[in-house]
Order: sequence, then structure tokens, then C-alpha cells
Amino acid sequence: MERIQRADALKDGHAAVTPPPQPLTPPAAASTLPPVSEAPPTTSPLPRIGLLTAARAQHPVLDVSLPCDPPLADHPQPAVQHFAARYAPSFFLDVGTACPLHCVYCSVVRGADDKDVRMEAREHLYMRMADAESVGVRKLTFIGGEPASRTDFLHLADVAHAMGFQDLILATKSVKLARPAFVAQLREHHVSMVHLSLDSFDPDVLAVLLASRTAPKLLLAGLHELLAQQVELFLFAVLTQHNLAGLDDYVRRLADLQQRYGRPMTAVVSPLKVQSRADKNRETLVPRMADLAHAVARAVDLAQTLNVTLIHKAVPPCLLPQHGDWALERYLTEARIDLENGQRLPSAANPYLAKSAACASCAATAVCPGVDAAYADWQGWAEFSPLT
Repeated sequence: MERIQRADALKDGHAAVTPPPQPLTPPAAASTLPPVSEAPPTTSPLPRIGLLTAARAQHPVLDVSLPCDPPLADHPQPAVQHFAARYAPSFFLDVGTACPLHCVYCSVVRGADDKDVRMEAREHLYMRMADAESVGVRKLTFIGGEPASRTDFLHLADVAHAMGFQDLILATKSVKLARPAFVAQLREHHVSMVHLSLDSFDPDVLAVLLASRTAPKLLLAGLHELLAQQVELFLFAVLTQHNLAGLDDYVRRLADLQQRYGRPMTAVVSPLKVQSRADKNRETLVPRMADLAHAVARAVDLAQTLNVTLIHKAVPPCLLPQHGDWALERYLTEARIDLENGQRLPSAANPYLAKSAACASCAATAVCPGVDAAYADWQGWAEFSPLT
């Protein structure tokens, strides 16, 4: 394939200077999102799973996240091991692509006009829960879109709990978290952990990334509400041209929160996926990977001095050779479970990641996630050199 052989975009072998961020192209105003087909039922939350198993042939494999045992890090970090153990083994329940926010970097595919919104039927979600439960997976992560925007989200959490899932994780950026009553409902309906997408503590930066002047204040208030109500959480930040320079300050704010609330703070940082809206805005949004890796290395070092946990994800190890012990891929791995016999299968090839021909000789190729394929097509391979 051309994308795994081409290295001509940066012919002099040096990273280009990143231009200062320019105004981004906001997504077109979305049409009214389709509602959930029916209101949450008021009867017992546990559906008749036996009626759903006949549909399993449509989904004979379950994608799961598993802990690496033992970790692939040279010097495993207890804080990252703890995070991996809390998060996995788990599976991701995709509830659909509907979301009330219009983040300029969103990589969720919603069709060419960004309005092709998908809402998964409740019966389909029941079936996927039953699939996971049948092979012994006891942790479930709700993903989207925005799972909390579904009117039946709390009902789905009740169903998952009734099926025997021990940990329910909500991946969210919902402004509803600013409401104390909603956070209390999460606890009442068995949500045990929140994976909060928060890319900056600076409201002005968030306003650009979220394409909203009101959402940043609510999202930051939601963070404090989660901490005040002692909901277990970790933060996830996508790194862009707009928040990369503030990554050290992000770490300091984590340390401040840790001291204020008396509980450990963990954050995972990751490059953008260059697709959908992120692809549309890539010239003013996507930083050079070499610049990103430099900022991540500095922030990981700072986090260690401040006793907070900063984990990086999807950064090729050739760009962070001294910080592999903090790479999530060395503690968690993706796999598939055959639903017929419960056997573990290799993970499916990720069509959004690529490796160059030279990557085969890299000493870290076994633990390297690869490079975002669209980024490599756009910027070439000159930034990436095999480790020996």
C-alpha cells in the first residue's frame, strides 16, 4: 500500500514548523437528532435475553479490552497497572453516534454531511450485553456519540447491572454532569466510573474545541461535581494545536485537584484520529507528531514530580523511546472473543492505523500501535525512525 511505503512528504527529514492555530471550520448546524424510539420501560429492567440469542450469529465475535499479563513495559508502573486493572477486561457498548455537542475535532463518522446520526436499537444493545456476559466479561463501557444523551441511558445501566456487570463505565463529555441530581442518578443506577473527556482546563481553549461558549463552563462544573460526589473517574484529553502548549498546565491542574479533593487523579492523553471533523480541520487542528511527543514526554516527567498519573496512548514508541513505561498499549490490549467457544482471537486489523516498510525492523514494533494512516498519508514518514 502506498501509505505504508511513502516517506516523501518531508523530504529534508525535519519536522516543519507548526503554524499558529487559525480559526477552525465549525461543523454545520446539526438537524434535530432523532429521539430514542420509545421511552424507558417502567417494568423490570431485565429483558428476556433468551429471545435475543438467536440473533448472535450476526455478531459471532466480541471485541474486548484485556490487561497485558504480564505488562509489556520495561519497568511496569504501579499506577498504570492499577488503571488497567480497573478498566479491563471490558467491552465497549456503542450506543450510537448522536451527540448534542459539535466538537471540531470529533472523529465519529456521521456521513459526508455530518448529519447521518445512528441510534442503536435497545434490543441490539441488550443482545450485545448478553454476548459479553456469556463469555464472562464483567465490565462494560458505554461509548458513542454521547451515551448520556439517550433518554434511556439510565435504564440501559440498570439492565447491565441486572445482567451481572460489576463495573459500568460511562465515556462522556455531557454537560448534564453539571447537574448534581444527574451525577447522583449515575450513582443510583450503578455507574461505577466516569471516563470524562476534558481536553483543557482553559475555558477559552475548550470554547474553540467544543465550538461552544456555554459548554466549557458546564463541563468544568461537571468535573467538580463528580469529584465532590466521589465518583471514580479518569480524564481523557485529545491533543491538538490549541491545547498542546498547555499540557504542562493541565498536569498542574490535576495535581491541584488531587490535593483539593484528596484522591488520586489519572489522565490519558492521545493524538487525534484524523477523520471526520478532525480531518476537515486538520490544517489548523492536528499538531506534528514529533511536536506532540516532545510535549507528552515533558508532561509525563512533570506528572511524576507532582505525583499524578499521566498515561499516553497511540504515540509511536520511536517518538517516545524513554517513556514507554507510561504507554497504555503496554498494559492493555485489544482482542476478540469467539462467542461460540469463548476462545480468544487476535484483534482485528485497525484500518485507521498503518506502519511503514521500515517499521518491520524497529525494536518496538511488537508494542507499537502504528501511525494514524490519514496522518501518514498527509505528512509522510520522515518523523518516524525505527528503534534499534
